[in-house]
Amino acid sequence: MCLLVVEDGFSAEEVWRQIERLNQITGKPTEEFRVVLPLSSEHPDSYPFRCNTTEQVVSELRGLAVERNLTSTNKRHADHPQSDASSHRERGGRSWVWNPFTKNFKRKSSGTTVTLVLLGMAGTGKSASGNTILGKKQFTSRTSSNPTTTECQVAETEIDGTRVRVIDTPDIFDDEIKSSVKNKHVRKCKQLCQSGPCVYLLVIHVSRFTDGERDILKKLETAFGNNVQEQTVILFTRGDDLQRAKMSLKNFLSACQTDLREIIKKCGNRCVVFENSGSDSGQVEKLMQTVDSLSTV
Repeated sequence: MCLLVVEDGFSAEEVWRQIERLNQITGKPTEEFRVVLPLSSEHPDSYPFRCNTTEQVVSELRGLAVERNLTSTNKRHADHPQSDASSHRERGGRSWVWNPFTKNFKRKSSGTTVTLVLLGMAGTGKSASGNTILGKKQFTSRTSSNPTTTECQVAETEIDGTRVRVIDTPDIFDDEIKSSVKNKHVRKCKQLCQSGPCVYLLVIHVSRFTDGERDILKKLETAFGNNVQEQTVILFTRGDDLQRAKMSLKNFLSACQTDLREIIKKCGNRCVVFENSGSDSGQVEKLMQTVDSLSTV
């Protein structure tokens, strides 16, 4: 039973938006979500979602308890509490709580750290994107003719209840870099990814797809394995270029070069766009929704 408890003065339109959002995140049909109304609320039929009073919910839960003999089930859980908690994490289960201050749902921490690895050629904005995700300037980012990041760097933060480890990497795709140097960076990166789910963020400048990036997936597979694209999200930077061109991400993807479109397709069409000079927290939220769909599989 999926229950959404709302407070006095709630907006039916906002509640429905959150139900649709949870439908996208969890895959559960929207009709399975029930909204538990405040004690003082009436029960109108005009709401576009299922409504229940507290009394109705309690009554139905009592019936389920009798029907499924939950008393004995609870005893087994008490005898093996760690086993049940571990199973929940392995299935990728997540809990969500309503945040009355942001009027949004917040992930309830499961204790698992998700690792995000920023990969891409020099100058694409990996470090700046890492700072955007972290919400602070942790990695050195500046305009330069020489690569700014020369070693793997790591920093951590918490985003909506999820512990996130961000790894900034040097360019491991440049053919002019010695193989021994590339291998050193890859080994270091793998060491930092040993615990918890790992998602690779392939950073590409939205207005500059280079010849060196045409075979970037092959280089990525060589470094991290043949199935790496299944855990990869394309992160386009310089979103302001799209804004100036009055072009949506969807329109850009439909009109982009064939080689780039093929890379996107092989990565499951998972794309987000960042404008690292702005302060739009929504772009990080969209990224984390995409990451959740991968890290909970």
